[in-house]
Amino acid sequence: MASTTTNKHPLLLAAAVAHGVLALGHTTKGLDQFKHPSMNTLPTALRGAVKAGWYEGSVFFAIMGILNYRWAQTGIYDVYDKSIATLLISLLVGAGASYYNSGDRPTATTLAVVAIVQGLGVRNGWI
Repeated sequence: MASTTTNKHPLLLAAAVAHGVLALGHTTKGLDQFKHPSMNTLPTALRGAVKAGWYEGSVFFAIMGILNYRWAQTGIYDVYDKSIATLLISLLVGAGASYYNSGDRPTATTLAVVAIVQGLGVRNGWI
């Protein structure tokens, strides 16, 4: 069993930190976007779904940060971890492309950088 005090996979640790920053940034961006006047024109149920979904995204990033921290200690060694890691990279790339296509280049760039760090971390942490 891997020690929890040593970091065997520094790029996965970097991905863990990046996901923590994404969680905070995602929440902050949501709070700012929720102030837009157009939010009040949405039906109540849709407005609630938009806000709930945004917060779910923030919590997802926090969960991925915790999981990457664990992977930094243990590596990525079974089919479940490998599947999660592959889906995560796909999600980061897909979301980044969506932000890019909608004109939000800073968010797209941030997600692309995190996807690269995540991908390199997974490649180096694959046992």
